Amino acid sequence: MLPSLRNFAITFVVSLLIFAALAYFLADFAMENFSGGFTKETETVTDTTEETVGVFNPFEEVENPGTTMIQGTSFNFVLIGLDYQKDVFDDYHASMPDYLSKALSGVQDAGVGQLLSYEMTRDISADAVIVGRVDKEDHRLVLTALSGNTRVFVDGVHTALGSVFMEKGLDFFLGKVSAITGFSFDYYGVVSIPTMASIIDQLGGLSFKVPCDMEYEDPVEGLTISLKAGSQWLSGETAMQVLRYADYENRDISRLAVLREMAISMMTSINKITTLAHAPDLYKSLKNGISTNLRLADFTDNLDLIFRIGDFEVVNYEYPGKMTVENGDPMFVPDTAKAISALLQYRS
Repeated sequence: MLPSLRNFAITFVVSLLIFAALAYFLADFAMENFSGGFTKETETVTDTTEETVGVFNPFEEVENPGTTMIQGTSFNFVLIGLDYQKDVFDDYHASMPDYLSKALSGVQDAGVGQLLSYEMTRDISADAVIVGRVDKEDHRLVLTALSGNTRVFVDGVHTALGSVFMEKGLDFFLGKVSAITGFSFDYYGVVSIPTMASIIDQLGGLSFKVPCDMEYEDPVEGLTISLKAGSQWLSGETAMQVLRYADYENRDISRLAVLREMAISMMTSINKITTLAHAPDLYKSLKNGISTNLRLADFTDNLDLIFRIGDFEVVNYEYPGKMTVENGDPMFVPDTAKAISALLQYRS
């Protein structure tokens, strides 16, 4: 199996880059009616709050007009990173593309997980999950992250959250993530690894503070990591090295912290992305790398809100729990009750 401890975070950043790049891109190109590459449309959320006319009070504190006039609607989202790399590994089941398509459609065929396990073929796992809320009214971005190794209860037994995606399908998976966070989701995005480096390079790279010296080598995957701690400009290749590094004492906990920091960096810098000179080519690559219910109309309706995220308060919430080992595999045991209670204040 693909070692999720070295790969779970990398896939999520692909989705962040896609969301960030499309936000910039659609501002200039929405009128050209690009509409391909999106799946499973949903109704656009609308704000039904009625406006009221108040009485002027000279002693009342006036809110910042720069944020009260934002166009768009608050929304919750979940981004799911899959470790599927068909161009790197050749030991996937011959029907894996069909199984993946079925899982993405919502409901997986019964018994797929057992079949893949029995035939000893490489499985696909949801290695990284980001849950977030963009809150227009409170001018707040809330983010938390879950590892694919998060322990959940399914069909009477404990299992890793990451395996649920292929075994049960997207609908069940989203329900399970909702159950352990308390969030319902307006939008979802599902991505895989391969396009990440090229997308970062097309965006011109990114500035990030590497938390520690990183030295690691895996000849099997052809992976060599050699980075110094500190703020630096990362190319697509070096960004992947940061996200693949796993030699922390507490493993997933530190990796999730790095994941959240990079996610926040990307989302709060959307309005500074100005390097999309080849936007049509970039859009073509992006739309082939993501499955989402986010329609072009949803994006354009919320562009103003998305571009103002950099002005918002950021809540970087570390999902509570502890690392353990079960049946020889690392497992993150979540404190679900504590998490749901803490996140309750941010839900709509």
